[in-house]
Amino acid sequence: MNIIKPKIYEIEEIGNLKVEIQENLEKYEICEKRFKEEEENIDADKYTFRNCIFESCRLSHSHFENAYFCDVIFQNCDFSNSDFSKAGFNRVEFINCKLTGCEFIESDIFNTYIKESNFAYVNFSEANFKDVKMESSNLQNSSINEVTWKNIIFSKCDLNRAELVRTKLQGIDFSTCEFNGITVNIPDLKGVIVNEFQALELSKLLGLKIK
Repeated sequence: MNIIKPKIYEIEEIGNLKVEIQENLEKYEICEKRFKEEEENIDADKYTFRNCIFESCRLSHSHFENAYFCDVIFQNCDFSNSDFSKAGFNRVEFINCKLTGCEFIESDIFNTYIKESNFAYVNFSEANFKDVKMESSNLQNSSINEVTWKNIIFSKCDLNRAELVRTKLQGIDFSTCEFNGITVNIPDLKGVIVNEFQALELSKLLGLKIK
């Protein structure tokens, strides 16, 4: 799968996120800015972020509902318990980030690479994924309900106790992932790719007794 990487142009200016939001109240768009070591909760509903880098920012309990992120890199950031509901992501990377308890309800996540990040207790319900790779990341106890996806890769992720209700798993390869104690509708397991130990775990959901 070929994920289109963020097209980041040369960014020299380090901005102040809260100031940028206040100064762009009319056009709701922030472009070509680097935000570093910000430590506030902010309200950026409906804002568009283009060609931006967020580095070592602590923005927990922030609001990004209906925001749009295009050509954006998040690195070593903490967005715990923030709301990204109905947000859009295209050509975005999350590297070593913490998003525990975040809301991504009904969001569109395209051409996105997630690596070594913590998405435990995240709510992805009714989200739309296309061309996404999640690698070495924690999705324990996440809600991945009624999700649609096309071209998604899970590599060495922890999905223990995740909910995948009314989410079709056909063709999805979880064989390198932790996959215990999940909640899933039996018909949605058709065509899922798992290893032999995962198959044994899933057999319990089917009511099978293996000698």
